[in-house]
Amino acid sequence: MFYSVTLQKIILFTGIGIVVGAIVGFTAVLGFDLSGSVFVLSMFLSILCVYATAMYAELYHIREAINRERRERMK
Repeated sequence: MFYSVTLQKIILFTGIGIVVGAIVGFTAVLGFDLSGSVFVLSMFLSILCVYATAMYAELYHIREAINRERRERMK
């Protein structure tokens, strides 16, 4: 089955967020003896942080492309 590039990125970033959130959540639950809701909360916040980082990176690349195009027009 073929997915669009955007859907692939969403699936990839969700997977990264789940893995990082699970590591942080397991550490919080086992190491600091916190409740299981902290595990779910850490996964949710981790996914949001990964999405925010990806959006910032995409906007940075768009800005760089626009600046490059403007420099080429000025020549």
